[in-house]
Amino acid sequence: MRISTNEFMTGTLADILAQETSVNQLNQQIASGQTMQTAVDDPAGAGLALSTAGQIQQLSFNTANAQSGAATIQNSLASLQGVGTLLAQIQSIAVQAANGTMNASDRAALAGTVNSALQQLVQLANTQSADGRYIFAGSQSGAAPFVVQSNGQVAFNGDADTTSIAIAPSLSVPISMSGQNIFMNIPSGNGSFSASASGGNTGAAYVTPAAVTNASQVLAEHLGNTQFVVTFGPVAANGSQSYTVTSGTGSPGTPGFTATSGIVSSGSVASGGGLNFGGMSLNVGGTPAAGDKFVVATSQNTSIFAIVQKLAAALGSTANKNDAQQQIENAMAELGSAQTTVLGAQATLGGNLSDIQSVQQLDENASTTQKAQLSSIQTANLPQVITNYNEGVIALQAAESAFARIQNLNLFQMIGSG
Repeated sequence: MRISTNEFMTGTLADILAQETSVNQLNQQIASGQTMQTAVDDPAGAGLALSTAGQIQQLSFNTANAQSGAATIQNSLASLQGVGTLLAQIQSIAVQAANGTMNASDRAALAGTVNSALQQLVQLANTQSADGRYIFAGSQSGAAPFVVQSNGQVAFNGDADTTSIAIAPSLSVPISMSGQNIFMNIPSGNGSFSASASGGNTGAAYVTPAAVTNASQVLAEHLGNTQFVVTFGPVAANGSQSYTVTSGTGSPGTPGFTATSGIVSSGSVASGGGLNFGGMSLNVGGTPAAGDKFVVATSQNTSIFAIVQKLAAALGSTANKNDAQQQIENAMAELGSAQTTVLGAQATLGGNLSDIQSVQQLDENASTTQKAQLSSIQTANLPQVITNYNEGVIALQAAESAFARIQNLNLFQMIGSG
Protein backbone atom coordinates (compact mmCIF):
# COMPACT_ATOMS: atom_id res chain seq x y z
CA MET A 1 0.00 0.00 0.00
CA ARG A 2 1.39 3.40 -1.00
CA ILE A 3 1.31 6.19 1.52
CA SER A 4 1.32 9.61 -0.03
CA THR A 5 3.50 12.37 1.31
CA ASN A 6 0.42 14.28 2.41
CA GLU A 7 -0.92 11.33 4.39
CA PHE A 8 2.46 10.81 6.03
CA MET A 9 2.74 14.46 7.01
CA THR A 10 -0.82 14.58 8.35
CA GLY A 11 -0.34 11.45 10.46
CA THR A 12 2.95 12.65 11.86
CA LEU A 13 1.46 16.02 12.76
CA ALA A 14 -1.46 14.33 14.54
CA ASP A 15 0.98 12.29 16.62
CA ILE A 16 2.88 15.42 17.59
CA LEU A 17 -0.35 17.20 18.59
CA ALA A 18 -1.37 14.22 20.73
CA GLN A 19 2.01 14.31 22.45
CA GLU A 20 1.60 18.04 23.07
CA THR A 21 -1.83 17.42 24.63
CA SER A 22 -0.40 14.73 26.89
CA VAL A 23 2.50 16.97 27.97
CA ASN A 24 0.10 19.86 28.67
CA GLN A 25 -2.11 17.60 30.80
CA LEU A 26 0.92 16.43 32.78
CA ASN A 27 2.00 20.04 33.21
CA GLN A 28 -1.47 20.93 34.58
CA GLN A 29 -1.33 17.99 36.99
CA ILE A 30 2.02 19.23 38.30
CA ALA A 31 0.65 22.75 38.74
CA SER A 32 -2.61 21.73 40.47
CA GLY A 33 -1.57 18.49 42.13
CA GLN A 34 -4.79 16.92 40.80
CA THR A 35 -5.09 14.06 38.34
CA MET A 36 -8.31 15.34 36.74
CA GLN A 37 -8.86 18.89 35.59
CA THR A 38 -12.22 18.03 34.01
CA ALA A 39 -14.43 14.95 33.88
CA VAL A 40 -13.33 14.45 30.26
CA ASP A 41 -9.81 13.63 31.46
CA ASP A 42 -11.04 10.45 33.23
CA PRO A 43 -14.82 9.86 33.09
CA ALA A 44 -14.69 6.70 35.24
CA GLY A 45 -12.45 8.32 37.82
CA ALA A 46 -14.60 11.44 37.86
CA GLY A 47 -17.69 9.34 38.52
CA LEU A 48 -16.00 7.53 41.37
CA ALA A 49 -14.77 10.82 42.81
CA LEU A 50 -18.28 12.30 42.73
CA SER A 51 -19.73 9.22 44.42
CA THR A 52 -17.07 9.27 47.12
CA ALA A 53 -17.51 13.01 47.69
CA GLY A 54 -21.26 12.44 48.10
CA GLN A 55 -20.64 9.78 50.73
CA ILE A 56 -18.29 12.13 52.60
CA GLN A 57 -20.92 14.87 52.52
CA GLN A 58 -23.57 12.50 53.94
CA LEU A 59 -21.19 11.35 56.66
CA SER A 60 -20.43 14.98 57.54
CA PHE A 61 -24.18 15.67 57.76
CA ASN A 62 -24.69 12.65 60.02
CA THR A 63 -21.76 13.66 62.21
CA ALA A 64 -23.09 17.20 62.58
CA ASN A 65 -26.51 15.79 63.51
CA ALA A 66 -24.90 13.46 66.03
CA GLN A 67 -22.96 16.31 67.63
CA SER A 68 -26.08 18.45 67.89
CA GLY A 69 -28.14 15.57 69.28
CA ALA A 70 -25.46 14.65 71.80
CA ALA A 71 -25.36 18.26 73.03
CA THR A 72 -29.15 18.28 73.48
CA ILE A 73 -29.13 15.02 75.43
CA GLN A 74 -26.24 16.19 77.62
CA ASN A 75 -28.21 19.35 78.39
CA SER A 76 -31.24 17.25 79.34
CA LEU A 77 -29.15 14.93 81.50
CA ALA A 78 -27.61 17.88 83.34
CA SER A 79 -31.09 19.27 84.05
CA LEU A 80 -32.42 15.92 85.22
CA GLN A 81 -29.37 15.52 87.45
CA GLY A 82 -30.34 18.81 89.06
CA VAL A 83 -33.95 17.62 89.43
CA GLY A 84 -32.78 14.41 91.08
CA THR A 85 -30.60 16.33 93.51
CA LEU A 86 -33.49 18.61 94.49
CA LEU A 87 -35.86 15.66 94.96
CA ALA A 88 -33.33 13.96 97.24
CA GLN A 89 -33.07 17.15 99.31
CA ILE A 90 -36.85 17.46 99.54
CA GLN A 91 -37.11 13.78 100.49
CA SER A 92 -34.63 14.37 103.30
CA ILE A 93 -36.74 17.28 104.55
CA ALA A 94 -39.86 15.10 104.52
CA VAL A 95 -38.06 12.43 106.56
CA GLN A 96 -37.01 15.07 109.10
CA ALA A 97 -40.56 16.38 109.38
CA ALA A 98 -42.08 12.91 109.70
CA ASN A 99 -40.43 12.15 113.05
CA GLY A 100 -43.07 14.27 114.81
CA THR A 101 -40.65 16.07 117.14
CA MET A 102 -40.43 19.35 115.23
CA ASN A 103 -42.30 22.42 116.40
CA ALA A 104 -44.36 24.72 114.16
CA SER A 105 -41.48 27.16 113.71
CA ASP A 106 -39.14 24.42 112.53
CA ARG A 107 -41.72 23.10 110.09
CA ALA A 108 -42.38 26.59 108.72
CA ALA A 109 -38.66 26.98 108.02
CA LEU A 110 -38.64 23.66 106.19
CA ALA A 111 -41.73 24.75 104.23
CA GLY A 112 -39.80 27.79 103.01
CA THR A 113 -36.94 25.57 101.87
CA VAL A 114 -39.36 23.28 100.02
CA ASN A 115 -41.05 26.22 98.28
CA SER A 116 -37.65 27.50 97.17
CA ALA A 117 -36.84 24.05 95.78
CA LEU A 118 -40.18 24.07 93.96
CA GLN A 119 -39.22 27.24 92.10
CA GLN A 120 -35.91 25.64 91.10
CA LEU A 121 -37.75 22.55 89.85
CA VAL A 122 -39.92 24.70 87.58
CA GLN A 123 -36.81 26.45 86.23
CA LEU A 124 -35.11 23.12 85.50
CA ALA A 125 -38.27 21.78 83.84
CA ASN A 126 -38.16 24.85 81.57
CA THR A 127 -34.51 24.32 80.56
CA GLN A 128 -33.65 25.68 77.10
CA SER A 129 -31.19 24.42 74.53
CA ALA A 130 -28.42 26.56 73.01
CA ASP A 131 -30.83 27.68 70.26
CA GLY A 132 -33.48 28.74 72.76
CA ARG A 133 -35.83 25.78 72.47
CA TYR A 134 -37.42 24.24 75.57
CA ILE A 135 -36.07 20.70 75.76
CA PHE A 136 -38.94 19.18 77.78
CA ALA A 137 -41.80 20.76 75.78
CA GLY A 138 -42.26 18.00 73.21
CA SER A 139 -43.02 19.51 69.80
CA GLN A 140 -44.17 22.80 71.40
CA SER A 141 -40.60 23.85 72.09
CA GLY A 142 -41.07 27.51 71.22
CA ALA A 143 -42.66 28.39 74.58
CA ALA A 144 -42.07 27.48 78.22
CA PRO A 145 -43.96 24.21 78.82
CA PHE A 146 -44.42 24.61 82.58
CA VAL A 147 -46.39 27.63 83.75
CA VAL A 148 -47.31 28.60 87.30
CA GLN A 149 -50.99 29.52 87.23
CA SER A 150 -52.74 32.14 89.34
CA ASN A 151 -53.82 29.46 91.85
CA GLY A 152 -50.21 28.37 92.31
CA GLN A 153 -50.61 25.11 90.42
CA VAL A 154 -48.08 24.23 87.71
CA ALA A 155 -49.64 23.45 84.32
CA PHE A 156 -47.99 21.69 81.39
CA ASN A 157 -48.54 23.39 78.03
CA GLY A 158 -46.34 21.13 75.90
CA ASP A 159 -47.18 17.75 74.39
CA ALA A 160 -45.97 14.16 74.57
CA ASP A 161 -43.96 14.22 71.32
CA THR A 162 -40.24 13.50 71.18
CA THR A 163 -37.58 14.75 68.77
CA SER A 164 -35.40 12.31 66.79
CA ILE A 165 -32.41 12.90 64.52
CA ALA A 166 -30.92 10.82 61.69
CA ILE A 167 -27.38 9.73 62.52
CA ALA A 168 -26.98 7.10 59.78
CA PRO A 169 -28.96 5.83 56.79
CA SER A 170 -32.29 4.44 58.10
CA LEU A 171 -31.22 5.07 61.72
CA SER A 172 -32.82 7.77 63.86
CA VAL A 173 -32.35 8.23 67.60
CA PRO A 174 -34.62 10.16 70.02
CA ILE A 175 -32.77 13.08 71.59
CA SER A 176 -35.52 14.41 73.85
CA MET A 177 -38.20 13.28 76.27
CA SER A 178 -41.43 15.09 76.95
CA GLY A 179 -41.77 16.69 80.36
CA GLN A 180 -45.26 15.21 80.51
CA ASN A 181 -43.81 11.76 81.16
CA ILE A 182 -41.05 12.98 83.46
CA PHE A 183 -42.78 15.61 85.60
CA MET A 184 -46.53 15.14 85.21
CA ASN A 185 -47.18 11.37 85.19
CA ILE A 186 -46.06 10.37 88.68
CA PRO A 187 -48.25 7.67 90.27
CA SER A 188 -49.70 8.66 93.61
CA GLY A 189 -49.09 6.70 96.81
CA ASN A 190 -46.69 3.80 96.47
CA GLY A 191 -47.26 3.61 92.72
CA SER A 192 -50.13 1.11 93.02
CA PHE A 193 -52.51 2.66 95.55
CA SER A 194 -52.68 5.60 97.92
CA ALA A 195 -54.22 6.58 101.24
CA SER A 196 -55.46 9.92 102.54
CA ALA A 197 -56.84 11.07 105.86
CA SER A 198 -60.26 12.64 106.32
CA GLY A 199 -60.03 16.32 107.21
CA GLY A 200 -62.16 15.72 110.30
CA ASN A 201 -59.87 13.16 111.96
CA THR A 202 -59.00 13.89 115.59
CA GLY A 203 -56.65 11.01 116.41
CA ALA A 204 -52.87 10.86 115.99
CA ALA A 205 -52.72 8.29 113.20
CA TYR A 206 -51.77 7.90 109.59
CA VAL A 207 -52.07 5.08 107.06
CA THR A 208 -49.36 4.21 104.53
CA PRO A 209 -49.57 1.80 101.56
CA ALA A 210 -47.39 -1.27 102.05
CA ALA A 211 -47.76 -3.77 99.22
CA VAL A 212 -50.05 -5.25 96.58
CA THR A 213 -51.22 -8.73 97.56
CA ASN A 214 -53.42 -9.38 94.52
CA ALA A 215 -52.40 -7.49 91.37
CA SER A 216 -55.36 -8.56 89.24
CA GLN A 217 -57.80 -7.43 91.91
CA VAL A 218 -56.10 -4.04 92.22
CA LEU A 219 -56.19 -3.64 88.43
CA ALA A 220 -59.92 -4.36 88.38
CA GLU A 221 -60.43 -1.78 91.13
CA HIS A 222 -58.45 0.76 89.14
CA LEU A 223 -60.51 0.14 86.00
CA GLY A 224 -63.74 0.30 87.98
CA ASN A 225 -62.79 3.47 89.88
CA THR A 226 -63.34 1.62 93.15
CA GLN A 227 -62.40 3.37 96.39
CA PHE A 228 -62.43 2.31 100.02
CA VAL A 229 -63.16 4.08 103.29
CA VAL A 230 -61.56 2.69 106.45
CA THR A 231 -63.44 3.78 109.59
CA PHE A 232 -61.94 3.12 113.01
CA GLY A 233 -63.97 2.39 116.11
CA PRO A 234 -63.07 2.82 119.79
CA VAL A 235 -59.98 1.27 121.35
CA ALA A 236 -60.71 -1.93 123.27
CA ALA A 237 -59.36 -2.76 126.70
CA ASN A 238 -56.65 -4.97 125.18
CA GLY A 239 -55.39 -2.05 123.05
CA SER A 240 -56.80 -3.31 119.77
CA GLN A 241 -59.12 -1.19 117.70
CA SER A 242 -62.06 -2.19 115.55
CA TYR A 243 -62.44 -1.04 111.99
CA THR A 244 -64.73 -1.43 109.00
CA VAL A 245 -63.91 -1.06 105.31
CA THR A 246 -66.58 0.24 102.96
CA SER A 247 -66.17 -0.08 99.21
CA GLY A 248 -67.89 1.90 96.49
CA THR A 249 -67.52 3.35 93.00
CA GLY A 250 -66.32 6.92 92.75
CA SER A 251 -65.27 9.38 95.41
CA PRO A 252 -66.50 8.77 98.97
CA GLY A 253 -69.27 11.19 99.92
CA THR A 254 -70.69 11.41 96.42
CA PRO A 255 -74.09 9.98 95.49
CA GLY A 256 -72.42 7.43 93.21
CA PHE A 257 -70.30 6.10 96.04
CA THR A 258 -73.21 5.99 98.44
CA ALA A 259 -75.35 4.08 95.93
CA THR A 260 -72.71 1.41 95.38
CA SER A 261 -71.12 1.22 98.81
CA GLY A 262 -71.07 -1.71 101.18
CA ILE A 263 -68.88 -3.14 103.91
CA VAL A 264 -66.27 -5.43 102.42
CA SER A 265 -64.07 -6.04 105.44
CA SER A 266 -64.05 -5.56 109.20
CA GLY A 267 -62.05 -6.64 112.20
CA SER A 268 -59.62 -5.27 114.74
CA VAL A 269 -56.07 -4.09 114.51
CA ALA A 270 -53.43 -3.65 117.19
CA SER A 271 -51.52 -0.40 117.55
CA GLY A 272 -48.91 -0.25 114.78
CA GLY A 273 -50.53 -3.18 113.00
CA GLY A 274 -51.62 -3.63 109.41
CA LEU A 275 -54.77 -3.89 107.31
CA ASN A 276 -55.43 -6.22 104.39
CA PHE A 277 -58.35 -5.85 101.96
CA GLY A 278 -59.03 -5.44 98.24
CA GLY A 279 -55.70 -7.01 97.24
CA MET A 280 -53.77 -4.39 99.25
CA SER A 281 -51.95 -4.23 102.57
CA LEU A 282 -51.50 -1.04 104.59
CA ASN A 283 -49.67 -0.03 107.74
CA VAL A 284 -51.33 1.98 110.50
CA GLY A 285 -49.10 4.38 112.40
CA GLY A 286 -50.14 5.98 115.68
CA THR A 287 -53.55 5.62 117.28
CA PRO A 288 -56.73 6.66 115.43
CA ALA A 289 -59.60 8.19 117.37
CA ALA A 290 -63.02 6.58 117.17
CA GLY A 291 -64.66 7.75 113.96
CA ASP A 292 -61.42 8.61 112.15
CA LYS A 293 -61.58 7.78 108.46
CA PHE A 294 -59.04 7.13 105.72
CA VAL A 295 -59.70 6.85 101.99
CA VAL A 296 -57.78 4.22 100.01
CA ALA A 297 -57.79 4.20 96.21
CA THR A 298 -55.69 2.89 93.37
CA SER A 299 -52.98 5.27 92.16
CA GLN A 300 -53.77 8.16 89.86
CA ASN A 301 -51.24 10.37 88.12
CA THR A 302 -50.00 13.43 89.93
CA SER A 303 -47.09 15.75 89.22
CA ILE A 304 -43.75 16.36 90.88
CA PHE A 305 -44.85 19.93 91.47
CA ALA A 306 -48.13 18.92 93.14
CA ILE A 307 -46.26 16.48 95.41
CA VAL A 308 -43.84 19.19 96.52
CA GLN A 309 -46.62 21.77 96.94
CA LYS A 310 -48.63 19.40 99.17
CA LEU A 311 -45.54 18.74 101.27
CA ALA A 312 -44.89 22.48 101.66
CA ALA A 313 -48.54 23.02 102.61
CA ALA A 314 -48.40 20.19 105.17
CA LEU A 315 -45.21 21.60 106.71
CA GLY A 316 -46.75 25.04 106.99
CA SER A 317 -50.13 23.82 108.26
CA THR A 318 -51.24 24.57 111.84
CA ALA A 319 -54.93 23.68 111.39
CA ASN A 320 -54.79 19.88 111.42
CA LYS A 321 -51.51 18.34 112.49
CA ASN A 322 -52.79 14.79 111.99
CA ASP A 323 -53.78 15.41 108.37
CA ALA A 324 -50.40 17.10 107.84
CA GLN A 325 -48.64 13.99 109.08
CA GLN A 326 -50.58 11.90 106.57
CA GLN A 327 -49.60 14.33 103.78
CA ILE A 328 -45.94 14.10 104.78
CA GLU A 329 -46.05 10.30 104.75
CA ASN A 330 -47.68 10.38 101.31
CA ALA A 331 -45.08 12.85 100.04
CA MET A 332 -42.24 10.56 101.09
CA ALA A 333 -43.70 7.66 99.11
CA GLU A 334 -44.50 9.80 96.06
CA LEU A 335 -41.11 11.49 96.07
CA GLY A 336 -39.62 8.01 95.86
CA SER A 337 -41.73 7.34 92.75
CA ALA A 338 -40.70 10.68 91.28
CA GLN A 339 -37.03 9.88 91.80
CA THR A 340 -37.52 6.52 90.10
CA THR A 341 -39.19 8.22 87.12
CA VAL A 342 -36.37 10.76 86.78
CA LEU A 343 -33.74 8.03 87.03
CA GLY A 344 -35.57 6.08 84.33
CA ALA A 345 -35.54 9.14 82.05
CA GLN A 346 -31.83 9.59 82.68
CA ALA A 347 -31.18 5.95 81.83
CA THR A 348 -33.16 6.22 78.58
CA LEU A 349 -31.42 9.41 77.48
CA GLY A 350 -28.05 8.03 78.56
CA GLY A 351 -28.62 4.95 76.41
CA ASN A 352 -29.54 7.15 73.44
CA LEU A 353 -26.41 9.24 73.99
CA SER A 354 -24.29 6.11 74.02
CA ASP A 355 -25.87 4.98 70.73
CA ILE A 356 -25.19 8.37 69.14
CA GLN A 357 -21.57 8.44 70.28
CA SER A 358 -20.97 4.91 68.99
CA VAL A 359 -22.40 5.69 65.54
CA GLN A 360 -20.63 9.06 65.52
CA GLN A 361 -17.30 7.29 65.96
CA LEU A 362 -18.15 4.91 63.13
CA ASP A 363 -19.13 7.86 60.91
CA GLU A 364 -15.88 9.66 61.67
CA ASN A 365 -13.84 6.54 60.88
CA ALA A 366 -15.76 5.99 57.63
CA SER A 367 -15.31 9.65 56.69
CA THR A 368 -11.55 9.38 57.22
CA THR A 369 -11.45 6.31 54.97
CA GLN A 370 -13.56 7.94 52.26
CA LYS A 371 -11.44 11.11 52.31
CA ALA A 372 -8.30 9.01 51.88
CA GLN A 373 -9.95 7.20 48.95
CA LEU A 374 -11.00 10.49 47.34
CA SER A 375 -7.50 11.85 47.75
CA SER A 376 -6.04 8.77 46.06
CA ILE A 377 -8.43 9.28 43.14
CA GLN A 378 -7.86 13.01 42.72
CA THR A 379 -4.31 13.66 43.92
CA ALA A 380 -1.53 13.27 41.41
CA ASN A 381 1.53 11.14 42.13
CA LEU A 382 3.90 14.05 41.54
CA PRO A 383 7.22 12.12 41.29
CA GLN A 384 5.72 9.83 38.65
CA VAL A 385 3.94 12.69 36.87
CA ILE A 386 7.15 14.73 36.72
CA THR A 387 9.04 11.73 35.31
CA ASN A 388 6.31 11.20 32.71
CA TYR A 389 6.33 14.92 31.90
CA ASN A 390 10.09 15.01 31.36
CA GLU A 391 9.97 11.91 29.18
CA GLY A 392 7.06 13.37 27.25
CA VAL A 393 8.87 16.69 26.65
CA ILE A 394 11.97 14.87 25.38
CA ALA A 395 9.89 12.68 23.07
CA LEU A 396 7.91 15.69 21.84
CA GLN A 397 11.06 17.67 21.10
CA ALA A 398 12.55 14.74 19.21
CA ALA A 399 9.37 14.29 17.18
CA GLU A 400 9.18 17.98 16.35
CA SER A 401 12.85 18.04 15.30
CA ALA A 402 12.42 14.98 13.07
CA PHE A 403 9.27 16.40 11.56
CA ALA A 404 11.01 19.67 10.77
CA ARG A 405 13.85 17.90 8.96
CA ILE A 406 11.49 15.74 6.91
CA GLN A 407 9.33 18.74 6.08
CA ASN A 408 12.35 20.58 4.55
CA LEU A 409 13.33 17.68 2.30
CA ASN A 410 12.47 17.91 -1.49
CA LEU A 411 13.72 16.45 -4.77
CA PHE A 412 15.92 19.41 -5.75
CA GLN A 413 17.71 19.29 -2.39
CA MET A 414 18.42 15.61 -2.95
CA ILE A 415 19.77 16.28 -6.56
CA GLY A 416 21.86 19.17 -5.37
CA SER A 417 23.40 17.17 -2.62
CA GLY A 418 24.32 14.53 -5.19
